[in-house]
Amino acid sequence: MTDSKKKPPKAAKAKRVRRTPEDAQRLILDAAESSMGAEGPAGLRLQDVAKKAGVSHPTILHHFGSRDGLVRALHLRALTELSSIVVSKMGSADGLHATFKAYREGIAQRMIWLMQSPENLPRAGLTVFDKIANALHAERVKHARPGAPAPDMEDTRNVVHLVAIAAFGDAVIGPRMRTGVKDEAASRDKFVTWFGGMIETYLRAKG
Repeated sequence: MTDSKKKPPKAAKAKRVRRTPEDAQRLILDAAESSMGAEGPAGLRLQDVAKKAGVSHPTILHHFGSRDGLVRALHLRALTELSSIVVSKMGSADGLHATFKAYREGIAQRMIWLMQSPENLPRAGLTVFDKIANALHAERVKHARPGAPAPDMEDTRNVVHLVAIAAFGDAVIGPRMRTGVKDEAASRDKFVTWFGGMIETYLRAKG
C-alpha cells in the first residue's frame, strides 16, 4: 500500500557564486559607497554593506580586515579614480575642466564623508598625489624653454596642491557663491578657464 502523504521535494540548494577577489572587493566598495551616499558615514555598517554586496560579513573582513580597513580602501579608491582622470588628461586643453568635473561629480562629496571618519588617510593615498605631481612635472620639463632653469619639483607640488584645494572648494561651495547668476554652469566654466590661465601664466614665468 502506497503512502498517500508524499514528502515535499527538497529545496534546491542555491548555487554558490564564485567571484575573483577583485570582483568581490569592487562589489563591497560599491555597496559601501552606496550606504554612505544614502546615510553619510554613520550609514557604513558592515552587515548592511554585506547584504547590498551579496556577500557574507566574514567576506568583508577577509578582504578589508575591519570597518576601518574598508574606510581606508574607500579613501584610496576615490583618490586613485581622481589620479586616473587627471593623469589621462594631463597636457590636454580640457585637463583642468576634467579635474574640476571629477571633484564636482562625486569625489569631493566622498572626501567629505571620509574626512568625517576617524581613520587617517593611508600613505598609499598620498602617493596618488605624488603620481599627479610627477605627471605634471614631466609636462613642465618637456615644454621648458631651451636654456631656462630646470623646473622645480617643489614648485610643481605646490601647483597640484593649489588645484586640488580650488577644485574641492568649488565643488563644495562654488554653486552657493554663484547664486544669482543667470547661467551657473557657464559662470563656473569661465572661472575654471580663468583659473587655468592664471596657473599657465605662472608656470610659463617659472620656465
